[in-house]
Amino acid sequence: MADFPLAINVQGDYGYKVVVVDDGCTIEKVIQTATKQIVGILVPEFPGGAVLRARLHGTDKPLDNDIAIKDMQLLQMTALQIYADPVR
Repeated sequence: MADFPLAINVQGDYGYKVVVVDDGCTIEKVIQTATKQIVGILVPEFPGGAVLRARLHGTDKPLDNDIAIKDMQLLQMTALQIYADPVR
């Protein structure tokens, strides 16, 4: 297990922040770690019950919340966007 920096943009923020996670973390844990550092501080709280997702910068498809960073073969400082999935 090793530290792995990612560039994270949380919906509503103006830019990306570097968030360091363990490469064994799942996408769900990355979302939790990033939102704990940013939501309520730099961006407003998401509505209650909001389902947060992550996607690679420039894509529309959400990432699988259960996949580990090391299993995705990402480069350090890969850009991820965290957003509230619209209610359907």
